[in-house]
Amino acid sequence: MQQITKNVYTDTTIRGCNPSIVFTTEGSVFVDTAQILSKLLEMRTFALERGPIRYLINTEAHIDHIFGNHWFANEAITVGHEKLADDLWKVPGPLDAYDYSIDVLERQDKEALDKMPPRGEYIMMERPDITFTDHMSIKLGDTHFELYHTPGHSACQTAVYVPEERVAILGDTLFVDCQTWLHSADIDALLKSLDFVDTLDVDYLIPGHGPVVKKDYVAKQRAFIYEWLGAVSAGISKGWSVDECVANISFADRCPMDIGQPEMMEYVQVNNVIKCYNYLMGTNHPLRLGAN
Repeated sequence: MQQITKNVYTDTTIRGCNPSIVFTTEGSVFVDTAQILSKLLEMRTFALERGPIRYLINTEAHIDHIFGNHWFANEAITVGHEKLADDLWKVPGPLDAYDYSIDVLERQDKEALDKMPPRGEYIMMERPDITFTDHMSIKLGDTHFELYHTPGHSACQTAVYVPEERVAILGDTLFVDCQTWLHSADIDALLKSLDFVDTLDVDYLIPGHGPVVKKDYVAKQRAFIYEWLGAVSAGISKGWSVDECVANISFADRCPMDIGQPEMMEYVQVNNVIKCYNYLMGTNHPLRLGAN
């Protein structure tokens, strides 16, 4: 794992979100869980060597952030936004969350397949033990965790600010040096949440995907969203339909997909265009879940 500060660790080297651990004098707090099971189990061992795991905070409900919740059931207190349960276990494509996870393990973590519980024993968290609406504070030992609702990428999106460590763990409000997913986005809310992140007094931002950055990266994320909107707006000004925009607009050459997901490039390009088109035109064209 990558040590960010004295007590904050993350892993930006694996498929899925950047799962993080914050150590306190009274145990550890996990923020999101690894989608690669072998890495998840290594992280648990690493944490337990220093004391109990006290809390698990999920920044959102997408599968790459909550896949590992099963391994914290009946151990850690789970925390998330009140809307998190509404979005649980939704994944792109025809597979349900369990089959999707098995597929990922078969392709990218095969040695851990035997550690995956059978479908009927897999614990799918229906609702966190503790929920909040706009803001909540948790104190563990001498460490404070400030949880803020930062909707945009998803309706339940949460930012975890740890003032003593001068770190904010943002989930998918921020994508760094990789493709930004807008498939579930409320674009107005996302831009507003990025403005909020700019107000935090931090040295480090841990994104949902990509390397850890300083706060100045927020401007780059905001600009990339505006570039998407600008490209689709230019297509609309030419009289292009949504299908013509999809056929002619792509940022695939700008940056790669995050680690382990090259097959999702078409899905992201197609559905980002549709999202931007709907936003600009006030339409409701459906996402194309088979585009990958």
